[in-house]
Amino acid sequence: MTGNSRPPAPSRVLIIKPSSLGDVVTALPVLRALRRTFPRCRVLWMLSATCAPLVEGDADLDGVVLFDRRRLGRAWRSPGALLDLERFLRGLRKQRFDWVIDLQGLFRSGFFAWASRAPVRAGFADAREGARMFYTHSIRVSAAHAIDRNIELAGQLGIDASREDLRLTVATDARAFADETFRRLGLKRGGFVACVPPTRWSNKRYPARHWRAVAAGLSKTAPVVLLGADGDRDLCDAIADGSPRVANLAGRTTVPQFAAMIACSALVICSDSAAQYIATAVGVPALTLIGPTRVERTGPYGRGRALTAPVPCQGCLKRRCRHATCMELISPAEVLAAAEAMLDQERR
Repeated sequence: MTGNSRPPAPSRVLIIKPSSLGDVVTALPVLRALRRTFPRCRVLWMLSATCAPLVEGDADLDGVVLFDRRRLGRAWRSPGALLDLERFLRGLRKQRFDWVIDLQGLFRSGFFAWASRAPVRAGFADAREGARMFYTHSIRVSAAHAIDRNIELAGQLGIDASREDLRLTVATDARAFADETFRRLGLKRGGFVACVPPTRWSNKRYPARHWRAVAAGLSKTAPVVLLGADGDRDLCDAIADGSPRVANLAGRTTVPQFAAMIACSALVICSDSAAQYIATAVGVPALTLIGPTRVERTGPYGRGRALTAPVPCQGCLKRRCRHATCMELISPAEVLAAAEAMLDQERR
């Protein structure tokens, strides 16, 4: 760790990890450990409006600082957005944070840490886009996985974080929604498989025809529930393909309800997406189908398992690809065999 040695205990802390549900879940160990290490500390989290509902009612969190990336990102060309940015920065300074922990590691997040004027601004030494120039504590970590990196950074600040701190609290009303959904669909808690086809990168998506074969195969032994956002309804309709034991809930859940459905499933099958981390954080095993990303960095955690194709370009980290062979070559038969093995292990 460059900069001063371990900083004095804080009274007010801001966590910066604003967007991507998966990223937010990977930061949960830092939140849990902050509350345990500094029980009287006030902890806030900078979050997008999309991600905030996942954690804003959490007992370990005192509040959220809403971050509108689209609006504030137009500040350089819109006078109105520039005024909004100025108000946002004034609001940060008024909070008088003692610590700001930047787990995002980009220029924007580093700038916000600096703009807060917090005396302690911590982040990763290998942060991208020059973000480290905004930190008072630039922390080197050796871990590869995103979750372990966050835990290691916290530890070097004197925060007692561990793998067991990856826990997500599902809101009571979201659990009630899940219970009502079970009654309506004739499902039982822990008696269905949740499949989550969508991802943010197009080349991380498992082909729809493969998903259709997986859902049809699984539905012979257990009901299948398809989950996704509103824009994923057509994709999931094509995967369900009229099967009476495959229910499409894409676009029919809020973020907390999405988490509640995962929490009540027996197994989650997904590409590299937030679903795999939500599953782990609520105690459900996840089978993750991985192509352009790397298992050791963002793969499944805990009781999860990854499937990859034996191609030399696997893990290329490219966001676009003309062929996405790494996903095409993960066969539905392989997915079904792995899923059945994991379900059998859970039944024992």
